[in-house]
Amino acid sequence: MAMRTTLAAEPPGTQVALMVTRRCNMSCGHCSVESDPKVKGEPTEAELLEWVRRSADAGLKLLRFTGGEPMLRAATVMALLRECQKVGIASMLYTNGFWGRQPAKALQQIKAFKRAGLQQLVLSYDKYHAEFMGPDPLLHIVNHCKDVGLSVRVTLTRGTDEDDLTDVMTQIEQVRGARLSVYDLQPVGRARTLPLTLHRAELDGFCSACAAPAITDDGRLIACNGPAYFEPEGSPLVMGSLRDTPLPELIARHRQDPIVDTIRTQGPAALRTALQQLPGFESFPFRAHYGGICDLCHHITRDPQAVAALRARLAQPDRTAARVAIWQVIDANRRAGSLSPAAVNSVGAGRIFLGLALSPKDGFPPATDKILGRGDIDWRALTEYLTACGLSRPLAASLDHPTMVRWAPQFFRDRVRSKAIADGMRELVQRDTLRRIDEGLAEIGATGILLKGAALLFRVPAGMTPRATTDIDVYVEAAAASELRNRLIARGFEGTPTDGASAPQHLAPIFIQGLSIEIHTRLMAPFWGLPEADMMAHPRPVDGFARLATLSPEAMIVHACVHASASFFTLGLKVAWDVMAILNGTPSIDWHTVAAWANRTAAPRAFWVPFRALTEDLGLPIPDAVFAQAPKDAGMTRALFVARHRLLRAAESIYALDVVTKAGLMLLLQHSLRGRLAYLSSKIGWRGARPDTWNAAAGRARRSDILRQAWRQYKRYRRARTRAEYAMQAVD
Repeated sequence: MAMRTTLAAEPPGTQVALMVTRRCNMSCGHCSVESDPKVKGEPTEAELLEWVRRSADAGLKLLRFTGGEPMLRAATVMALLRECQKVGIASMLYTNGFWGRQPAKALQQIKAFKRAGLQQLVLSYDKYHAEFMGPDPLLHIVNHCKDVGLSVRVTLTRGTDEDDLTDVMTQIEQVRGARLSVYDLQPVGRARTLPLTLHRAELDGFCSACAAPAITDDGRLIACNGPAYFEPEGSPLVMGSLRDTPLPELIARHRQDPIVDTIRTQGPAALRTALQQLPGFESFPFRAHYGGICDLCHHITRDPQAVAALRARLAQPDRTAARVAIWQVIDANRRAGSLSPAAVNSVGAGRIFLGLALSPKDGFPPATDKILGRGDIDWRALTEYLTACGLSRPLAASLDHPTMVRWAPQFFRDRVRSKAIADGMRELVQRDTLRRIDEGLAEIGATGILLKGAALLFRVPAGMTPRATTDIDVYVEAAAASELRNRLIARGFEGTPTDGASAPQHLAPIFIQGLSIEIHTRLMAPFWGLPEADMMAHPRPVDGFARLATLSPEAMIVHACVHASASFFTLGLKVAWDVMAILNGTPSIDWHTVAAWANRTAAPRAFWVPFRALTEDLGLPIPDAVFAQAPKDAGMTRALFVARHRLLRAAESIYALDVVTKAGLMLLLQHSLRGRLAYLSSKIGWRGARPDTWNAAAGRARRSDILRQAWRQYKRYRRARTRAEYAMQAVD
């Protein structure tokens, strides 16, 4: 997280991609620079080292080593990393991970990366890479990166065929310690030969790629890494060559060129709009259809007359001031997080979509036009957030409403609609899987209690569409858990019979048809201290199943809110939907019992903080009298500040958090010194493989150092008095 926020705060041109080679051991069909094993010519190691030194002299903060496949020159890559460490430049490495086929060699290489100062490893995998290499190397590398404490990210390229992305995600579903980044397929390089229907023809929005130029294998500086590689000399996307121009001058061209700056801050669509307004360009041959943002960009920038006219117009003071202002907004949003409530998923928008998901027939509230018409709604991020919350199916009935058509872009409606279809198919798989779990329980004479999203499949009232869930959580008494797991494996589920627990509360997951099944022996980890015996004392049978039940509505509400805290306050809209579904399906809730169970937990704030935040921000209909039983102290107030900055973020942000930041958040929820010490003891003593454990950090520092850092982070959160103060603390 620290690396992300630090780099995001830098102005454009402070980080550069350096192409180590264009040669690659694969010939992927979507490669933007047309790499393959037969590509000839590449810079010498001496040239590359000199470019690194020039980068340091030019004041660059980060070098991203790319290809081709840079690890075909492994020795050179290591020399470059050590040189970056020597001159004080951060480093990232992009690779397909072919060198990770053997786990032992992968671990050895990752340790070498760590010693050489590499800050983040970025792995590329999608259906095109899968033609040459399966997911095993990627899984080996991610797991070892977690062990060593090296930040790792996985990038996937998607086209219009959602099944392709689903297939790839199924292959790498075991990736838990890496951030996932999804990019749209663009018609550049070899991808120009792919059918046009595969390209997502979405043209709106700024181009983040232009914030970081690239040094090619032949020494040119181009505006973006990959898409601009084949642009001709004289294009505004080609700054010049290091072999005849100093790097600082080239970087200055990249920062100051009004066309590149417009692409960076507003996107190629703004170039099209500006060109259409210029006299003499009324008949510019714009096409009716473009394969994506790069296709439009290249079409405009390859016309010398259009480029000259645009430079003159965009260089005018009013346009320059507008671009500066827009960049400041972009930078501020990045500092706050890509899914910050203020810029993307505003509370108002959250309420609108929650209402639609709960009851589409009620339509849009009166303030919809004012809220959805705001310029700070990032529809791309909102798309991903709502689908991550599993709300595509509940929202599908509203997509053709005139209000939605007026404000929501076409790509938003198309994406939600396609995801709704996929979620419907997945639910059929889930119900069949539950039938098989029920049969397994009957064979061993045990009873299972469904948790979270799986339970809501059967507790959603008539007229509500269930939200999607990607896994199945089922509680079984500890004595029967392993036997059930082995029975299911014998029935075709994927997993190793001898696998033990991967977390204090459940066994290692098993898989079937892309679903993850976690067999719980506790509702949650022990340090939460839930009154589990009381919460499970009165399960509710599930119609149509002999051995499956759900928790009582009161227990489901407590479990949902505490789990929101355990997830570091993410996907709040999903939690709000769950609570509302429970309320709508239950004639009367015993709020006294809910409050009593919440206050009996080891950390009552873990329930009350998300419960209050979601009630106040998203309008959950909770009686005021309920909150009279909540803790009233400064710690609750501080925790609410933090929670409200995270509740409308996506779940992947969990994996972007380092262990110290996670610890700081969890310590904030504890109401006593004893509770904080109990939490720290539980994390240090646990030997699981989950991303929220201390194992990764234990390899980097002594436990005493971890404790000291975690306590320091906790005190920073305690000092937060206002949203503004917390926002500053969150990005420094």
